[in-house]
Amino acid sequence: MYKILALALATAASAALLAEPVFSQNIVVTPDSSQQEFVEEVSRDLGRQLLVAARLGDAPNGEGISIVRFTRDADGDATNVKLYRASGKRGFDRIAMTAVSRLRTLDSVPSSIGHDQLYQANIIFAENGWDVARLEQQLAREESARMASRPSERTVLAFGSAATRPTS
Repeated sequence: MYKILALALATAASAALLAEPVFSQNIVVTPDSSQQEFVEEVSRDLGRQLLVAARLGDAPNGEGISIVRFTRDADGDATNVKLYRASGKRGFDRIAMTAVSRLRTLDSVPSSIGHDQLYQANIIFAENGWDVARLEQQLAREESARMASRPSERTVLAFGSAATRPTS
């Protein structure tokens, strides 16, 4: 069974991008402290929900990055949950979609975030900590490129978590 590491900003590459100013092709992203706290809280919740979803589903071996996009309704529930980038393993993608659908902390959104905000969950699945670190670097490069691709991509609020299979 997967051991979930709710790694908030330190290990979630996308959340790390939000935590510090990003300088990429003259793009600077600096969230206010309430947004940063919100990202950290939702990233922890995402880690908990990944643990539950992994227990319910059959997680494959290997590694991958699943990216899920969604909005939230007036009650703070994730809606319009869609797989934005497949990991290459359906089991990982199912776990990611299930975890996002079960998020419980979206009702504590700061007032600086609009009701129509687009969210993105970046989820790393890996066999060990070394693979997590490598995939975090890959995800950081991909997120920088995504945010530089179109102005609308800079408004997507990203969360992250990583799931690793414990070594024996």
